[in-house]
Amino acid sequence: MKPWLRTALRVVASVAIVCAILAIEFHFRGLESSTVDYSLLLAILFFAVRWDRLETIIASFVAALGFLYYFQPPAGSFKVDDPQSYVEVAAFLITAIVVSQTALTARRRAAEALERKRETERLYELGQAMLASESLQTTVWIATNQVIRIFGGSGAAFYLHASGEFHRAGESSSISDEALRAAATGRTTWIDPAKAVSMTAVQVGDELVGSFGICGAALSETVLKSIASLLSVVLERVRAGEKLLLANQQLEQRHQQVEQQKKVSESLLLNILPGEVADELRAKGMVSPKYFEDVTILFTDFVGFTVSTEKLAAEELVELLHDYFTAFDQIVARYRLEKMKTIGDSYMCISGLPARNPAHPVDTVMAAFEMLHAVEERGRPDRPVQWKVRIGIHTGPVIAGVVGINKFAFDIWGDTVNYSSRMESSGEANRINLSERTYSRVKDFFACEHRGKVLTKEKRELDMYFANGILPGLLNGCATIPPPAFLRRYNVYFQKDPPAFPVFLVPLIESVDASEVLPLV
Repeated sequence: MKPWLRTALRVVASVAIVCAILAIEFHFRGLESSTVDYSLLLAILFFAVRWDRLETIIASFVAALGFLYYFQPPAGSFKVDDPQSYVEVAAFLITAIVVSQTALTARRRAAEALERKRETERLYELGQAMLASESLQTTVWIATNQVIRIFGGSGAAFYLHASGEFHRAGESSSISDEALRAAATGRTTWIDPAKAVSMTAVQVGDELVGSFGICGAALSETVLKSIASLLSVVLERVRAGEKLLLANQQLEQRHQQVEQQKKVSESLLLNILPGEVADELRAKGMVSPKYFEDVTILFTDFVGFTVSTEKLAAEELVELLHDYFTAFDQIVARYRLEKMKTIGDSYMCISGLPARNPAHPVDTVMAAFEMLHAVEERGRPDRPVQWKVRIGIHTGPVIAGVVGINKFAFDIWGDTVNYSSRMESSGEANRINLSERTYSRVKDFFACEHRGKVLTKEKRELDMYFANGILPGLLNGCATIPPPAFLRRYNVYFQKDPPAFPVFLVPLIESVDASEVLPLV
């Protein structure tokens, strides 16, 4: 029905109702004028609540005229005997209009409140839908699609200023790219009721995010700006989440880099210091000097090394030395010794510290045989040089600690170090020279040759011994590795198995079946 026709019918109905009330109350002449007033006021209030202002005002005037004509003396005339009657009629009319206006205002405000409630519910629904996303692209896609569903539009579009991208949903051809871009750069809100197109800029604080447009829905400026504000809040949350995710990823990468660098540092530290010493340094920031009453030290030195330096290129010399020392490092690790340092062509290692090892003299001599064998294997005629090695071993007490600040090093001090060095310098090429103290600790395992008293560089005479191999009594003609008798004696003396065994010391090892080799721990 057309609005003007609906209004005309309501006017006719309101006048008819007022006339009906007047006719009924005129029929009952005994009613007081106040009763008539209240009846008409109730009717006017009904019109104000249910209908519009025009119907209410016309009904109020008709009621006032009817009240004056029928219920003020003389009845049946607009003339009255008492001027006070005009005041009563005027009061009735004013009351009727005020009541109707109040009712209309209340109804309008109620309608506005209801509309605001609906808008709030729609905005809440839109916000909940967008909060389900954690990425900017998905959030924009949800926003453009959900706005159409929730607010009843036919199409929607979103322009992202930073990337210059346009996101569309539904039939949004009436929202041009140029208009969206202009709304964003101008930071304006634009509504075209004739085309049912609305656009507004979206920004977070002073930062421009883009613009949003919807078509096919008559949205107020308030609702449009509320949608823009909601979009800005949600998009800022998403962007903050993406920044946080990126920051977490970068933090994780840095953490991994730090962990990797830490592992490299720890690996380098373990190359410089024994494990227990490195642990103490990490825990306390320092290493306390310690006295070890019983350790075994091994020195090696290549015979003729100085002459080789004159014949070989520097790169070739370093490469050869690296090959030999790498083999020594592997042997030291296999027999659980600690490499101390290399000085030129000299190699120094120790057993019995920092971890206590009652078998350190025997383990060191076995490692010495392995080193000697490694040197002999590398002395082939096809090699540039055929080096030979002197090996000296001594057992005794030392003091150990870490010295230095920037280039710290783990080192040992004491007469035992000097005696070990003398054992090496007083030895012979490709022989293992033992001090008397070391000999006394290993004589039950190795066949040794007494050299007598040998004069050292300091003009001191010391008893020395060459280690020649495993005691024949521990071999008993058996080619099993390690020999059972050797293994039993080692277990009895030290309550453990040897860390390794120099297999080449057992005769006819080439004929030994692999199943006969006993496992070592």
